[in-house]
Amino acid sequence: MILNNILFFLAAIQGAYCWGDLGHRTVAYLAANYLTDDASQFVNTLLENDQGFDISDGALWADSVKRRRGYTQTAEWHYIDAQDDPPRTCGVIYKRDCKAGPGCVVSAITNMTSRVNDGDLDTNQQKEALMFILHFIGDIHQPLHTEMLDRGGNEIKVCFDSHCGEKVNLHGIWDKDILYKHRGLKPSVSDHTILKEAAAQWAAELKSSNEARGMVTTAECSNINTAQKCALAWATESNGWICKYVLQPSVDWIEQNDLGGDYFNGAVTIVDDLIGKAGLRLGAWLNALAAARSTGEKFVVQNSERVEV
Repeated sequence: MILNNILFFLAAIQGAYCWGDLGHRTVAYLAANYLTDDASQFVNTLLENDQGFDISDGALWADSVKRRRGYTQTAEWHYIDAQDDPPRTCGVIYKRDCKAGPGCVVSAITNMTSRVNDGDLDTNQQKEALMFILHFIGDIHQPLHTEMLDRGGNEIKVCFDSHCGEKVNLHGIWDKDILYKHRGLKPSVSDHTILKEAAAQWAAELKSSNEARGMVTTAECSNINTAQKCALAWATESNGWICKYVLQPSVDWIEQNDLGGDYFNGAVTIVDDLIGKAGLRLGAWLNALAAARSTGEKFVVQNSERVEV
């Protein structure tokens, strides 16, 4: 039964976006490289990955369920709609940009962090909270998941390597096309074995790059009791790239030029930086969750915190 559920899940995630299959798997594998022994055991136990379901599969789950009955409300948890004015000004303000009803990626990270170690929840609910975290910390590092303009770039039609059309949009190329081209993969590649291997290799390279830059988990925001503050800081950093690069040339220029050339070349270093930080920060977050679980520390939701830019 478990194996059948895994096979169903793997079929469901074909074509899913939000950093794409490759990006989310890379964030997860990179995070795994930073886990303490306790955190590794904590993740493995909740994911039950002895059946071939590993941390990278867990990082894709949130995309597979957002249109399923009982989970449709989670679709709006993947992003926060910054009502700024790019490329002139960028910035995220929690009370303005996070919808009070459904919430957003910042509130989702906060809420799921509170649920992972909640003893009043059953193991499956804790597992789902963990998988949401694996995914959302990846999402919050994709710049267009922190921007409202044209539905986060979904309505900005573009060309990428001469491939143009109604289904080619700015959000999509940042989710998938830039990443796949960067790693030498064709966008049509969907074989999970190939993508896992590519993600593991990329994660290893990013780990070395992070080390060369002196980046360590202990320097990252990892106080799970101030989850909203940490998540909002990450969203603000990602959103800054909207003005600095993603929409910097203007929407008109973006729509009129093939983005597979110079634009792609400039995007590659940004993607490496953001995926590298996402994996590092996810690793630090999982370590903190595991440490709190081992001591029975109670999570206190602090929803009043916000960062204004």
